[in-house]
Amino acid sequence: MNATYLVEIRLSRTKWRIRNLTDQISHEYGIGDFLEPHPHVTLYGPLTLNEGIGSRDLLDAIGAVAVQYDPVPFLIDGWEKRDGIHGSVIAFPVRPSEQLRRLTREIASALNPITTSQNTYDADPEKKWFHVTIANRLSSRLASEVYSRLTGHQEHLPPAEERPAQQPSLLQRFLSGAVPSSCSDRGSEKKPFRILPPLLDETGIRITVMEDMTILGEYDLIEKRWIFGDHRHSAARWQKTLVQYRHHAGFEHRDPEPARLDDVFVIADLHLGHANIIRYCSRPFSFSDSAEMDHVLIKNWNYSVSSKNRVYYLGDLRYGPDAEPAAQYRKRLRGDIVFIRGNHDETGPGTLTLVEMEFEGTKFCLVHDPADAPSGFDGWVIHGHHHNNDLRNYPFINFIDHRVNVSAEVVGYKPVGLHEILRRIRDREATGDTSPILFR
Repeated sequence: MNATYLVEIRLSRTKWRIRNLTDQISHEYGIGDFLEPHPHVTLYGPLTLNEGIGSRDLLDAIGAVAVQYDPVPFLIDGWEKRDGIHGSVIAFPVRPSEQLRRLTREIASALNPITTSQNTYDADPEKKWFHVTIANRLSSRLASEVYSRLTGHQEHLPPAEERPAQQPSLLQRFLSGAVPSSCSDRGSEKKPFRILPPLLDETGIRITVMEDMTILGEYDLIEKRWIFGDHRHSAARWQKTLVQYRHHAGFEHRDPEPARLDDVFVIADLHLGHANIIRYCSRPFSFSDSAEMDHVLIKNWNYSVSSKNRVYYLGDLRYGPDAEPAAQYRKRLRGDIVFIRGNHDETGPGTLTLVEMEFEGTKFCLVHDPADAPSGFDGWVIHGHHHNNDLRNYPFINFIDHRVNVSAEVVGYKPVGLHEILRRIRDREATGDTSPILFR
């Protein structure tokens, strides 16, 4: 029997969060038998090879296309339900970048002559459905019920007393102060909580080729070569890839960048010493190595600001039993720093609750949690607290509500200057465009 192949991009930074969310959905709605075990975006296939074509030919054809590409970004955005030939599918829809669309088209063009695909989109990739499957092969009735619950369309729901109570994700509970760093509170009492639709940024770093149920090989879009052998994200090979990705994406400085001496910098939520934040917020570091994360975040800070720059730090400097005392971290950070207390910070001398200021004619309120800004404040609120957990309401810049989210994940893991923030605000005000800027 001929082998079946699949060309895909497996999730990397967001894999833990998507799996956690999928597990939560499975628990609440009883669809564990239908879950997709490996979250991914399909590029081509499932397919079989045409007569005279071997697996090496397949890899060579993909590699000839992939060598022209750097890592490809995309957004995982919300919920979607579709009906297929093998039943209904519930998925996280993907908003592809133009790079991902182009890569998919060119792989289809290269593989159509040498393979037979079972996916109708491969014959017309312009109509391709980009998604990450949650569950498939569902009955139409079950899929409609689960989708209705996820989206909150009450007309399709059974009576409230017949519905299972939903509990917040680990990250949502952590942000509210309910989850200890050990995550040992799984037995805590469940509280009603609707599962929020995700809006997460992801990047395809490797192209994975499956042969039946095993990985044949992965093409690394940074190193421009095939990787064979250990494909685990805990492997040393993947850790090297993550370092290269941080450099490629600008998430890790290699050299100091000169700062304007008249600039004022802001950033929040470093969470130094907190290994679990890597998974909670999809940070590009090894899950178990908070020391590597600390080193990069502190280096980025010190390479971004001078000793004379004013820096407002908007809370949650460190967290957890493995973190150094806050005073030790403070000594390692450059700049004239004003510390604003976050919900995970201890109260100490010189730590403020919020700061109101004016910069180049614009009023700002600097606070950890935007909910704590003064009622009726008519300027821009710069805040942290929400990380990248709710980008629909708390993107980098929200032009409707006049909020700027400077959590580390949102600003690229380095302080951002008020000059840059004001430039982006004024550029948009000049055009009248009020759509949010999700990330710096």
